Amino acid sequence: MLFLKQHAKCLVLLSVLGAGILITAPFADFQDYLSQGDHGRDLYAAQAVYRGELPYKDFWWVYGPLMPYYYGLFFKIFGTHISSILLGKLILKILGGILICLGLMEVSSNMAAFLCACWFMLFQQDFFFTYNHLGGVVMMLGVAFCLLSYIQKNSMRAAWGGLGFIFTLCLIKINFGLASLAVCVITVVISDFVRRIPCNTAKKSFYTVAFIGLPLLTFIIYWSLLKGLSVMEIRQCLPYKEGDQPYIISPWIAISNFGQITWHTINTNWVNFTFAVMINASALRCIYLFAKNKIPSSRKIILVLSLSMLGLFYVANTHEYLKSGVWYRIFWAQPLTMMITFLLIDTASQSIPKVARKIILTSLAFLVIYCWFSLLGPVNAAKTDKQYLSLPRGGIYISNSPSWITTVEQTTDFLNKTLKPDELFFALPYDCLYYYLTGKKTPTRQLIFFEHIKIPAEQEKSVIAELKKNHVNYILLSSRAFARQELGLGFLGTSYCPLIGKYIQDNFTAIARFGDWNHEPGWAWNHGTLILKRK
Repeated sequence: MLFLKQHAKCLVLLSVLGAGILITAPFADFQDYLSQGDHGRDLYAAQAVYRGELPYKDFWWVYGPLMPYYYGLFFKIFGTHISSILLGKLILKILGGILICLGLMEVSSNMAAFLCACWFMLFQQDFFFTYNHLGGVVMMLGVAFCLLSYIQKNSMRAAWGGLGFIFTLCLIKINFGLASLAVCVITVVISDFVRRIPCNTAKKSFYTVAFIGLPLLTFIIYWSLLKGLSVMEIRQCLPYKEGDQPYIISPWIAISNFGQITWHTINTNWVNFTFAVMINASALRCIYLFAKNKIPSSRKIILVLSLSMLGLFYVANTHEYLKSGVWYRIFWAQPLTMMITFLLIDTASQSIPKVARKIILTSLAFLVIYCWFSLLGPVNAAKTDKQYLSLPRGGIYISNSPSWITTVEQTTDFLNKTLKPDELFFALPYDCLYYYLTGKKTPTRQLIFFEHIKIPAEQEKSVIAELKKNHVNYILLSSRAFARQELGLGFLGTSYCPLIGKYIQDNFTAIARFGDWNHEPGWAWNHGTLILKRK
C-alpha cells in the first residue's frame, strides 16, 4: 500500500497509457474518410519534406511548417504508407490524454484526471480533414498542464514550459499559438496579483521572452520560409485576412448555431443526456459550495484560478469558429470543456458521502467502457475487403464508397503504367492524393486551384511556365474542377484560372476517364478523373 501511495501518479499515467493503447488500437489501420484534396495535401507534404523540400517555398502549405516534418519522420521510420501517418496520430492522441491527466492531477483527484484523459481519447472530435491539427491540440493541452501547475505551485519552471509548448504550437497553427500566449501571460499576471507575488528578475525575463523573444523567433522562422513569395501567395498559405476564406458569419449567429448543435447533441442518446445532467448538477453544486463558503480558502483560490484559466482558454480557442461559423472549428476548444467538466464533477463530489462519490465515479467509468465497446463494433465492421485501399502507399481501411476506392486505384494504376520513371504530371484542381500515391513531385509549387484561392493572372502564368519547364505531358483533371453547389469552388477556366483553363484546352486531349462524372462532385465522394495528354 505504501508503494502504491508513493507512486500513485506514475501508476495513473501508466493506466492512461494502457487505456490509450486499447482505445486507439482499432484506428491503427482505419480512417473514416480519405479525401483526394485535404488528406492528399498532408500526405504529399510529409512526403515532400522527407525528400528535403520546404513548406511554402517548394509547395503550397496552409498551416504551420512543423507537422509535415513530424509525419515525415514516421514515413522515414515506418515506411511510406498511410498507416505510418495514422500511427503518428494515435501517438499524439495518447500524449494528449497523458497531458490532460497531468494537468488535472495538479488541481483534482487522480481518478477524475484519469477519467478525463480517457474521455478525451474516446470523444475528442477528430479534425476529419487534416492530420495537422491534432498536434496543435496536444501542444495546447501542454500549455494548460503548465498553467495549472503554475497556479498550484507558482513554479517558474512550469511557466517556462508553457512558453515552450506555445512556441511549438505557433509552428503548427500560428493564430492558436498567439491565443495561447495571451492566455498564458494573463494567467501568470492574475495568479501573481491574487497571491501578491512581486515581479522579480526571473519574472521580468519571462515577460521579455513572452512579449518579444517568442514572437520574434516565430516571425523569423516564418519569414525565412515565406521570403521570395508574392503577397498573394503568402495570403494563400496564411489565409487570415478578410476575404481569404469563403466562410464569414456574425459571431452572434455562430453562438446561436452552437447552442442549437449543443442541444441537439445532448438529446441524441442517453449517454449524452446522462453526462449533461452530471455536468449541470455538478456546476450547480459548485456554485452552492462557493456561495456557502464550504470550500477552504486556499482550495477556493486554486479552483477559481484554474476554472478561470480554462474558461479563458476555451473562449480564446473559439475565435476561428466565431468568425466563420464552420462547426468543426469549435473542436479546438473541446478538450478544455472536458477539463472544466471533470474539475467541476470532482469538486462537487468531494463534499458528498464517499459512497455517493464512488457511485458517480463508477458511473463515469462505466460510460467510458460502454462507449468504447460501442465505438469498437462499427470500426471493426467497416474493415472489409471492399473498404480496403490496396495500393502500396495505401494499405488502410476507409469509409469512402467502393466506387471512390475503385476510381482512385484505377487512376493511380493508369498513371503508374503510363508515366516514365522521371516523368511528372499535373493534378488539378485539388487532387494531391495522386502525387502521394504515385510518389511523384508536383510540377508546380501551387497545389490548389479553386475560386476562393483567388489566383491572379501573374500566378497563372508562372504555373504555366513551370509546366513547360518540367515538360509536363499529362494532366489529371478531377470532377471537382466543375463544382456547381459547394461554396468557393467554381468552374475551372470560367470562374477561376481562365489562362490555365485555356492552356489545357489548347494543348491537351483526353485519353482516359474514370469514376463518377454524373453526380455533383464531393469532398470524398462522387469522384471522377480525366487523364489528358499533350497533343
